[in-house]
Amino acid sequence: MTTGTYELSHGIAAPAGTAAPSVRLAPASAPLPIRFLATAVDAVVVGATVTIAAVAAHVLFLIFPASVRTFEPLGLIALSAIVAIGYFVYCWGIEGTTPGKRMMGLCITRPSTLDTQIPIGTGRAVLRLVGITAGNLFFADLLFALLHQDRRALHDLMADSIVVARS
Repeated sequence: MTTGTYELSHGIAAPAGTAAPSVRLAPASAPLPIRFLATAVDAVVVGATVTIAAVAAHVLFLIFPASVRTFEPLGLIALSAIVAIGYFVYCWGIEGTTPGKRMMGLCITRPSTLDTQIPIGTGRAVLRLVGITAGNLFFADLLFALLHQDRRALHDLMADSIVVARS
């Protein structure tokens, strides 16, 4: 009887004569064209929501005196940011999918929860939003998605998230 170790494909050594631990490979992220289409749907939903909120805010500003109305542009920018941030943080963090991703049959989860597809939570959703914003400024997000083996973008890597088909 010999003793020793053998090297598993993922780099973990196990004692000779013992069963190798089961290795489950994570499925690749959803295809990029489907993800882009889902993002386009989300852009329309967010754009429509922001427009409706901006019209309502504009009507509200009309009842205030002119001195208050000078802050309307700043208020509309803040409102737009709040709506967009709230939309994505809620959808990604609580629901696990946006309306666009739901239409395409996709969800956002963590690689460690692929079986149950638990949403990533609001903290990771905020981190994902920061990553997608920063990554889009320098086109790094798309570059990461094209080059990463699982097609995970920069924001997915930052938030430890993955976009997969819903089960």
